[in-house]
Amino acid sequence: MNKPKKVRQIYAELQRVYGGEIPTHELLECASLIADAADDSISPSPKTVFHGRTPFSELPVDEVMERWSWRIVSQEYASEDDFGPHISQETLLEHTLSMAA
Repeated sequence: MNKPKKVRQIYAELQRVYGGEIPTHELLECASLIADAADDSISPSPKTVFHGRTPFSELPVDEVMERWSWRIVSQEYASEDDFGPHISQETLLEHTLSMAA
């Protein structure tokens, strides 16, 4: 569907819901912004080429549970962190004990 048609449909819905409360020009501007946001996908297009593996934490939950459920409870995964540096268990234990004291 082309953008003008999307804007008209979104505008009609906004007019139906907010017609008496919001000026017409603001509804039209909002409809245009919504149509732009719908076209600007956050997820990459299928044409995008990925180099390397997708981080474990970004995989779909159902895929992780089906293929790597063992990894969730594995001690090996506990030491692997996609978002930060590795912290040794000794350091974590010391930190926990200092917080408890």
